[in-house]
Amino acid sequence: MTFRDPYYLALIALLVPIFWLGARRRSALGHSQVNIHMRMASRSLLRQVSSVLLALFWIVACTALARPVLPQYAQRQTIETRDIVIQTDISGSMNEPVEGNRPAYNAPPPLPGAPRIPTRIAAARAVVTDFVRQREGDRIALLLFNDESFYSWPLSRDLEVVERRVQQIDRYVTGGTNFDSPNGAMQGAIDHMREMSDAQTRVLILVTDGEAFMDRRRSEELVRQIRELNIRVYVLGVGQGWVTNSPLTRDLRQVVEAVNGSVITIGNDAQMRAAFATINQLERSSVQIERSVTYLEIYGLLAGIAAILLLSYLAFGALILEDA
Repeated sequence: MTFRDPYYLALIALLVPIFWLGARRRSALGHSQVNIHMRMASRSLLRQVSSVLLALFWIVACTALARPVLPQYAQRQTIETRDIVIQTDISGSMNEPVEGNRPAYNAPPPLPGAPRIPTRIAAARAVVTDFVRQREGDRIALLLFNDESFYSWPLSRDLEVVERRVQQIDRYVTGGTNFDSPNGAMQGAIDHMREMSDAQTRVLILVTDGEAFMDRRRSEELVRQIRELNIRVYVLGVGQGWVTNSPLTRDLRQVVEAVNGSVITIGNDAQMRAAFATINQLERSSVQIERSVTYLEIYGLLAGIAAILLLSYLAFGALILEDA
Protein backbone atom coordinates (compact mmCIF):
# COMPACT_ATOMS: atom_id res chain seq x y z
CA MET A 1 0.00 0.00 0.00
CA THR A 2 1.17 3.51 -0.80
CA PHE A 3 -0.27 6.95 -0.03
CA ARG A 4 -0.78 9.88 -2.39
CA ASP A 5 -0.92 12.44 0.47
CA PRO A 6 1.05 10.74 3.28
CA TYR A 7 1.50 13.93 5.33
CA TYR A 8 -2.06 13.53 6.67
CA LEU A 9 -0.86 10.47 8.63
CA ALA A 10 0.94 12.87 10.98
CA LEU A 11 -2.46 13.90 12.36
CA ILE A 12 -2.72 10.49 14.09
CA ALA A 13 -0.21 11.76 16.66
CA LEU A 14 -2.86 14.18 17.99
CA LEU A 15 -4.47 11.22 19.78
CA VAL A 16 -1.76 11.37 22.44
CA PRO A 17 -2.57 14.88 23.80
CA ILE A 18 -6.32 14.28 23.38
CA PHE A 19 -6.34 11.18 25.61
CA TRP A 20 -3.89 12.75 28.04
CA LEU A 21 -6.18 15.75 28.59
CA GLY A 22 -9.21 13.44 28.87
CA ALA A 23 -7.51 11.34 31.53
CA ARG A 24 -6.61 14.44 33.59
CA ARG A 25 -10.19 15.75 33.43
CA ARG A 26 -11.69 12.44 34.60
CA SER A 27 -9.22 11.97 37.45
CA ALA A 28 -10.46 15.07 39.34
CA LEU A 29 -13.89 14.72 41.01
CA GLY A 30 -15.43 17.83 42.50
CA HIS A 31 -17.01 15.93 45.43
CA SER A 32 -17.10 12.47 46.97
CA GLN A 33 -20.71 11.41 46.92
CA VAL A 34 -21.12 7.68 47.46
CA ASN A 35 -23.66 7.17 44.63
CA ILE A 36 -21.18 8.58 42.08
CA HIS A 37 -18.53 6.05 43.10
CA MET A 38 -21.08 3.25 42.87
CA ARG A 39 -21.79 4.09 39.25
CA MET A 40 -18.11 4.43 38.27
CA ALA A 41 -17.58 0.67 37.82
CA SER A 42 -20.66 0.22 35.64
CA ARG A 43 -19.64 3.09 33.35
CA SER A 44 -15.93 2.24 33.05
CA LEU A 45 -16.47 -0.43 30.40
CA LEU A 46 -18.56 1.92 28.26
CA ARG A 47 -15.89 4.58 28.60
CA GLN A 48 -13.18 2.17 27.43
CA VAL A 49 -15.23 1.08 24.43
CA SER A 50 -15.97 4.72 23.61
CA SER A 51 -12.26 5.63 23.81
CA VAL A 52 -11.32 2.74 21.54
CA LEU A 53 -13.97 3.78 19.00
CA LEU A 54 -12.73 7.38 19.08
CA ALA A 55 -9.13 6.26 18.50
CA LEU A 56 -10.10 3.91 15.66
CA PHE A 57 -12.23 6.61 14.03
CA TRP A 58 -9.37 9.12 14.12
CA ILE A 59 -6.81 6.65 12.75
CA VAL A 60 -9.06 5.46 9.92
CA ALA A 61 -10.12 9.03 9.05
CA CYS A 62 -6.50 10.24 8.86
CA THR A 63 -5.58 7.21 6.77
CA ALA A 64 -8.45 7.97 4.38
CA LEU A 65 -7.27 11.59 4.05
CA ALA A 66 -3.82 10.28 3.06
CA ARG A 67 -5.49 8.64 0.02
CA PRO A 68 -4.14 5.07 0.19
CA VAL A 69 -3.79 3.13 -3.06
CA LEU A 70 -3.06 -0.51 -3.77
CA PRO A 71 -0.78 -1.19 -6.79
CA GLN A 72 -2.09 -3.87 -9.13
CA TYR A 73 0.46 -5.40 -11.50
CA ALA A 74 -0.62 -7.14 -14.68
CA GLN A 75 1.10 -10.35 -15.66
CA ARG A 76 4.14 -10.16 -17.90
CA GLN A 77 3.58 -10.87 -21.58
CA THR A 78 5.95 -12.17 -24.24
CA ILE A 79 5.67 -10.46 -27.61
CA GLU A 80 7.52 -10.54 -30.92
CA THR A 81 8.69 -7.02 -31.62
CA ARG A 82 11.33 -4.64 -32.88
CA ASP A 83 12.36 -1.50 -31.03
CA ILE A 84 12.60 1.31 -33.55
CA VAL A 85 13.69 4.86 -32.81
CA ILE A 86 12.88 7.32 -35.58
CA GLN A 87 14.97 10.47 -35.18
CA THR A 88 13.88 13.23 -37.54
CA ASP A 89 15.81 16.35 -38.46
CA ILE A 90 13.88 19.56 -37.69
CA SER A 91 16.66 22.02 -38.54
CA GLY A 92 15.71 25.09 -40.56
CA SER A 93 16.94 23.65 -43.87
CA MET A 94 14.24 20.96 -43.71
CA ASN A 95 11.81 23.64 -44.87
CA GLU A 96 13.49 23.69 -48.28
CA PRO A 97 11.77 21.96 -51.25
CA VAL A 98 12.60 18.33 -51.86
CA GLU A 99 14.86 17.56 -54.83
CA GLY A 100 12.93 17.27 -58.08
CA ASN A 101 10.33 19.79 -56.89
CA ARG A 102 12.40 22.94 -56.80
CA PRO A 103 11.04 25.94 -58.74
CA ALA A 104 13.02 26.96 -61.80
CA TYR A 105 15.48 29.81 -61.51
CA ASN A 106 13.71 33.21 -61.85
CA ALA A 107 10.37 31.41 -61.93
CA PRO A 108 7.35 33.66 -61.28
CA PRO A 109 5.72 33.45 -57.86
CA PRO A 110 2.99 30.82 -57.55
CA LEU A 111 -0.57 31.90 -58.23
CA PRO A 112 -2.95 32.27 -55.29
CA GLY A 113 -4.50 28.93 -54.44
CA ALA A 114 -1.81 26.93 -56.25
CA PRO A 115 -0.62 23.75 -54.45
CA ARG A 116 2.40 24.25 -52.22
CA ILE A 117 5.74 22.80 -53.29
CA PRO A 118 6.53 19.82 -51.00
CA THR A 119 9.27 20.50 -48.48
CA ARG A 120 11.72 18.02 -47.01
CA ILE A 121 9.98 18.07 -43.62
CA ALA A 122 6.56 17.56 -45.25
CA ALA A 123 7.88 14.57 -47.21
CA ALA A 124 9.46 13.14 -44.07
CA ARG A 125 6.21 13.57 -42.15
CA ALA A 126 4.15 11.80 -44.83
CA VAL A 127 6.53 8.87 -45.21
CA VAL A 128 7.16 8.39 -41.49
CA THR A 129 3.40 8.43 -40.93
CA ASP A 130 2.93 5.61 -43.46
CA PHE A 131 5.79 3.68 -41.89
CA VAL A 132 4.30 3.95 -38.38
CA ARG A 133 0.89 2.79 -39.60
CA GLN A 134 2.45 -0.45 -40.87
CA ARG A 135 4.39 -1.26 -37.69
CA GLU A 136 1.72 -3.24 -35.87
CA GLY A 137 3.47 -5.27 -33.17
CA ASP A 138 6.58 -3.08 -33.05
CA ARG A 139 7.54 -0.53 -30.45
CA ILE A 140 8.39 2.89 -31.87
CA ALA A 141 9.86 6.05 -30.39
CA LEU A 142 9.89 9.44 -32.08
CA LEU A 143 12.78 11.80 -31.43
CA LEU A 144 13.48 15.16 -33.04
CA PHE A 145 16.77 17.00 -33.35
CA ASN A 146 18.46 20.15 -34.55
CA ASP A 147 21.20 21.54 -32.34
CA GLU A 148 20.00 19.15 -29.60
CA SER A 149 17.91 15.99 -29.41
CA PHE A 150 14.33 16.16 -28.13
CA TYR A 151 11.90 13.45 -27.03
CA SER A 152 8.57 13.59 -28.79
CA TRP A 153 7.32 10.14 -27.65
CA PRO A 154 9.13 7.22 -25.94
CA LEU A 155 9.16 3.60 -27.10
CA SER A 156 5.55 2.52 -27.21
CA ARG A 157 3.19 0.05 -28.84
CA ASP A 158 0.51 2.75 -28.94
CA LEU A 159 1.15 3.62 -32.57
CA GLU A 160 -1.84 5.97 -32.77
CA VAL A 161 -0.17 8.32 -30.31
CA VAL A 162 3.13 8.09 -32.19
CA GLU A 163 1.33 8.89 -35.45
CA ARG A 164 -0.31 11.96 -33.92
CA ARG A 165 3.11 13.14 -32.78
CA VAL A 166 4.52 12.67 -36.27
CA GLN A 167 1.82 14.96 -37.65
CA GLN A 168 3.19 17.80 -35.55
CA ILE A 169 6.88 17.64 -36.45
CA ASP A 170 6.73 20.46 -38.99
CA ARG A 171 5.68 22.90 -36.24
CA TYR A 172 9.12 23.00 -34.68
CA VAL A 173 11.45 23.43 -37.68
CA THR A 174 14.28 25.73 -36.62
CA GLY A 175 17.98 25.84 -35.74
CA GLY A 176 20.98 24.01 -37.14
CA THR A 177 22.40 20.47 -36.98
CA ASN A 178 24.80 19.15 -34.37
CA PHE A 179 26.09 15.58 -34.17
CA ASP A 180 28.87 16.32 -31.66
CA SER A 181 26.74 17.53 -28.75
CA PRO A 182 26.39 15.20 -25.71
CA ASN A 183 22.65 15.55 -26.29
CA GLY A 184 22.76 15.80 -30.06
CA ALA A 185 21.50 13.60 -32.85
CA MET A 186 22.24 9.87 -32.42
CA GLN A 187 23.26 10.29 -28.77
CA GLY A 188 19.66 10.97 -27.74
CA ALA A 189 18.52 7.83 -29.54
CA ILE A 190 21.32 5.74 -28.02
CA ASP A 191 20.46 6.94 -24.51
CA HIS A 192 16.79 6.12 -25.06
CA MET A 193 17.64 2.62 -26.31
CA ARG A 194 19.87 2.01 -23.31
CA GLU A 195 17.13 3.12 -20.91
CA MET A 196 14.00 1.65 -22.51
CA SER A 197 14.83 -1.12 -24.97
CA ASP A 198 15.13 -4.81 -24.08
CA ALA A 199 14.57 -6.20 -27.58
CA GLN A 200 17.29 -7.98 -29.55
CA THR A 201 16.35 -6.07 -32.70
CA ARG A 202 17.10 -2.39 -32.15
CA VAL A 203 16.86 0.02 -35.07
CA LEU A 204 17.79 3.69 -35.36
CA ILE A 205 16.39 5.53 -38.38
CA LEU A 206 17.96 8.95 -38.82
CA VAL A 207 16.12 11.17 -41.31
CA THR A 208 18.35 14.17 -42.00
CA ASP A 209 19.60 16.64 -44.54
CA GLY A 210 22.24 17.72 -42.06
CA GLU A 211 25.74 18.42 -43.21
CA ALA A 212 28.04 18.76 -40.22
CA PHE A 213 31.56 17.80 -39.28
CA MET A 214 32.12 15.50 -36.31
CA ASP A 215 35.04 15.34 -33.91
CA ARG A 216 37.06 12.14 -34.36
CA ARG A 217 36.90 11.17 -30.69
CA ARG A 218 33.19 11.87 -30.63
CA SER A 219 32.69 9.67 -33.70
CA GLU A 220 34.61 6.83 -32.08
CA GLU A 221 32.52 7.13 -28.91
CA LEU A 222 29.26 6.95 -30.88
CA VAL A 223 30.53 3.88 -32.74
CA ARG A 224 31.43 2.18 -29.45
CA GLN A 225 27.99 2.82 -27.94
CA ILE A 226 26.14 1.65 -31.05
CA ARG A 227 28.12 -1.60 -31.16
CA GLU A 228 27.62 -2.14 -27.44
CA LEU A 229 23.82 -2.00 -27.83
CA ASN A 230 23.83 -3.79 -31.21
CA ILE A 231 21.82 -1.03 -32.87
CA ARG A 232 21.20 -1.20 -36.60
CA VAL A 233 21.58 2.27 -38.06
CA TYR A 234 19.92 3.61 -41.18
CA VAL A 235 20.57 7.18 -42.29
CA LEU A 236 18.05 8.50 -44.79
CA GLY A 237 19.94 11.39 -46.32
CA VAL A 238 17.76 14.07 -47.87
CA GLY A 239 19.23 17.08 -49.61
CA GLN A 240 21.76 17.78 -52.32
CA GLY A 241 24.74 17.19 -50.02
CA TRP A 242 23.96 13.48 -49.87
CA VAL A 243 23.48 13.26 -53.62
CA THR A 244 26.84 14.89 -54.40
CA ASN A 245 28.62 13.10 -51.54
CA SER A 246 29.56 16.42 -49.91
CA PRO A 247 32.59 16.42 -47.56
CA LEU A 248 30.22 17.70 -44.87
CA THR A 249 28.41 14.34 -44.88
CA ARG A 250 31.64 12.30 -44.74
CA ASP A 251 31.92 12.05 -40.93
CA LEU A 252 28.40 10.74 -40.44
CA ARG A 253 28.86 8.30 -43.31
CA GLN A 254 32.01 6.94 -41.68
CA VAL A 255 30.21 6.37 -38.37
CA VAL A 256 27.43 4.47 -40.14
CA GLU A 257 29.87 2.37 -42.16
CA ALA A 258 31.87 1.53 -39.01
CA VAL A 259 28.79 -0.10 -37.44
CA ASN A 260 27.75 -1.85 -40.69
CA GLY A 261 24.80 0.48 -41.11
CA SER A 262 23.33 1.89 -44.29
CA VAL A 263 23.18 5.37 -45.78
CA ILE A 264 20.27 5.67 -48.19
CA THR A 265 20.24 8.77 -50.35
CA ILE A 266 16.74 10.14 -50.69
CA GLY A 267 15.91 12.43 -53.59
CA ASN A 268 12.12 12.32 -53.22
CA ASP A 269 9.36 10.79 -51.14
CA ALA A 270 9.14 7.67 -53.36
CA GLN A 271 12.75 6.81 -52.61
CA MET A 272 12.09 7.43 -48.92
CA ARG A 273 9.22 4.94 -48.98
CA ALA A 274 11.49 2.37 -50.63
CA ALA A 275 14.06 2.87 -47.89
CA PHE A 276 11.48 2.25 -45.15
CA ALA A 277 10.34 -0.87 -47.01
CA THR A 278 13.91 -2.20 -46.83
CA ILE A 279 14.02 -1.58 -43.08
CA ASN A 280 10.73 -3.45 -42.73
CA GLN A 281 12.45 -6.72 -43.68
CA LEU A 282 14.27 -6.92 -40.32
CA GLU A 283 13.29 -9.83 -38.12
CA ARG A 284 11.49 -9.38 -34.84
CA SER A 285 12.72 -10.73 -31.50
CA SER A 286 10.94 -11.95 -28.37
CA VAL A 287 10.53 -9.45 -25.54
CA GLN A 288 8.83 -9.73 -22.16
CA ILE A 289 6.91 -6.61 -21.23
CA GLU A 290 4.81 -5.54 -18.26
CA ARG A 291 1.42 -4.83 -19.76
CA SER A 292 0.26 -2.26 -17.18
CA VAL A 293 0.40 -1.11 -13.60
CA THR A 294 -2.78 0.34 -12.10
CA TYR A 295 -3.59 1.72 -8.66
CA LEU A 296 -6.79 0.94 -6.75
CA GLU A 297 -8.05 3.85 -4.65
CA ILE A 298 -9.42 2.64 -1.27
CA TYR A 299 -9.94 5.95 0.54
CA GLY A 300 -13.70 5.68 -0.13
CA LEU A 301 -13.86 2.36 1.74
CA LEU A 302 -11.90 3.80 4.67
CA ALA A 303 -14.13 6.88 4.75
CA GLY A 304 -17.17 4.62 5.08
CA ILE A 305 -15.54 2.68 7.93
CA ALA A 306 -14.65 5.97 9.64
CA ALA A 307 -18.30 7.11 9.42
CA ILE A 308 -19.50 3.87 11.05
CA LEU A 309 -16.93 4.22 13.85
CA LEU A 310 -18.00 7.85 14.44
CA LEU A 311 -21.67 6.86 14.72
CA SER A 312 -20.76 4.05 17.13
CA TYR A 313 -18.71 6.48 19.24
CA LEU A 314 -21.64 8.92 19.43
CA ALA A 315 -24.02 6.09 20.38
CA PHE A 316 -21.81 4.92 23.23
CA GLY A 317 -21.38 8.52 24.33
CA ALA A 318 -25.16 8.84 24.56
CA LEU A 319 -25.35 5.69 26.70
CA ILE A 320 -22.75 7.08 29.08
CA LEU A 321 -24.70 10.32 29.48
CA GLU A 322 -27.98 8.44 30.14
CA ASP A 323 -26.26 6.28 32.74
CA ALA A 324 -24.90 9.41 34.47
